[in-house]
Amino acid sequence: MNILASPADLLGTPWGMAIFIVIDIAVLVLIIALNYRWLFKRVLDFLFAAVFLIVFFPFFLIALVADAIYNRVTNAYKSLFAGEYCVGKKEKVFRLFTFTTERVLHDEEGRLLPVRERITPMGRLLSAVGMKYYPCLAAVLAGKMSFVGPRPLSLADAAALTSEQKGRFAVRPGLVSSLERYGGESLTYPEMFEEDAEYAAHIGFFKDISFFMTKLAHRLRGDSVRPYGECTDRDYIGWMLDTGAIGEEEAAEYRERGEERLAGLRNADRERRSFERNLFQ
Repeated sequence: MNILASPADLLGTPWGMAIFIVIDIAVLVLIIALNYRWLFKRVLDFLFAAVFLIVFFPFFLIALVADAIYNRVTNAYKSLFAGEYCVGKKEKVFRLFTFTTERVLHDEEGRLLPVRERITPMGRLLSAVGMKYYPCLAAVLAGKMSFVGPRPLSLADAAALTSEQKGRFAVRPGLVSSLERYGGESLTYPEMFEEDAEYAAHIGFFKDISFFMTKLAHRLRGDSVRPYGECTDRDYIGWMLDTGAIGEEEAAEYRERGEERLAGLRNADRERRSFERNLFQ
C-alpha cells in the first residue's frame, strides 16, 4: 500500500476501506459511550427489545402452548402469567409480567417457601432457557425497564428504603443487574442497595455490556450462580425481620404502606377506564 496515495486512492483499496470502516465504528462507539446515559441507553433498549420480541416470538408461542398443556395436566398454578407491581425510575409504579413458574406454597408461619422449593419442572425449564422473562421485553420496549439496571423492587420493600438507598430509583430497573459481576451467594440487601446506588451514579456503555455478557456466559455455561444471594428467597422486609433490624409492627406498617399505594393505583386505574368508557359511548 502506497502511504503517499491520495485519500480517494486509499479508499479504493481493501486496506483503505478496512481502515475507514474501523475508524467509523470507533467514532460511533465513542459517540454512543459519551451520550449513553442520557440518550443511547434508552435508544438501544428500544431497538433490541423490538428485535428480540420479533425474533423470539415463535419460541414464545411454543412455550405458551407447552406451559398451558402442563398446567392443564398438573393444575400447578391459577394463571400462566404472574403480574407484580414494581417500583421503577423516579419511584413510578408499573406492572411486570413473567411466566408463572412457582406454586404458591407457605410454611407453618404463613410465609412463602423459598423459590427452589416451589418451582415446577416446567418453570425450571422456562427459567433455564430464559423464556420466563420474555414478557418483560414489553416493559423494556415501553420504557418501564432497561436491559441492565437494578433489580425490580416491590411496593412494600420500596417503602422501607432509606433516602440513600432510594438512589437506585434514579434509573430504570433491569432484566440484568451489575450484581451479575459483583454479587454472590452471601450478598445481603444492604450490599445490594449499595451496589444499586453505585450503578445508578456511574452508568456506562462498556459496563452494561460487561454485565450483560457475564449473564449470558452464565446461561451458556449452565452455571448455577445466585448473584442475589440472600435476596433471592426473601423480600427486604422479611430479611429485616429475620435479622432483627425491625419488629413485627414496623414490618406490618411497611406492608400496609405498600398496600395503600397499590389500592390507590388500582382505584385511579378503574376511574380512568370508567372515564374512557363514558367518553366513547
